[in-house]
This record gives sequence, structure tokens and C-alpha cells, in this order.
Amino acid sequence: PTTRIRIPVNIKNLDGVLTNPTQLVFTIQEPDGNEVSYMWGIDVEVVHTASGLFYVDWDADQAGLYRYKWQANGAIQLTYSGEFNMKTPDF
Repeated sequence: PTTRIRIPVNIKNLDGVLTNPTQLVFTIQEPDGNEVSYMWGIDVEVVHTASGLFYVDWDADQAGLYRYKWQANGAIQLTYSGEFNMKTPDF
């Protein structure tokens, strides 16, 4: 079965104010090693809800560890990474 996971990111400048980066790339690695990247402004998968607020809804269809990364470039330079583990149901 597929589970939809929302993966948000908040982009802030050095003063802590939510700010849009010049470029934002989301990359995820699935448990089988397949890697997928989306770029804000090009790929509709990167959703922009307000200044500095973004998310991707990911359909996880494999059991195992997913690793993801948000990379902002330009006026704002940052990398935010995380992971989540999908388990096969016991019943």
C-alpha cells in the first residue's frame, strides 16, 4: 500500500524571517536507492504556500528508510535533511 507523507520546510534568513530562496531543490532517496529531485518554480511537486513555506507530498510505496534533503541557493544558503522509515504492516 501507498502512504502519502507531507515533507515541509521553512526557509528563514539570518534574522529569522521567513524568506523565499532564489532556488530550492527537494531530493529524496527511496529505500531501493532510487533518487528523485524536484525544483521549485519548475516542478509542481514543490508547493509554495507563503513566503518561506514549502512542502512536497511524497507517496511512499516501499518499506524501508527514506532520506530527503531541501537545498536552498542564492540569497539564502541552507540545507535541511531528514528521514523517515516506512514499515510493512504486521497484519
